[in-house]
Amino acid sequence: MIFPTFAEFKKKLDKGNLIPVWSEFLADFDTPVSALKKIDKGKYSFLFESVEGGEKWGRYSFLGTEPSIIFRSKENRI
Repeated sequence: MIFPTFAEFKKKLDKGNLIPVWSEFLADFDTPVSALKKIDKGKYSFLFESVEGGEKWGRYSFLGTEPSIIFRSKENRI
């Protein structure tokens, strides 16, 4: 399922022009890395994984590609 719904998306347009859109799915047959390889569209694809309480595995993985904005940092500068 894709979030937000189209109706919710249209309502959010009044508040700004940068609206995140996402999909949730069970990945019983994929690892986060194999899922990223499936959607990878180049240089700025990314994978963030949650870690809870110092455990080795967390519950969520966040994958993305083609960001609308990129922040670069070097030492103490952004």
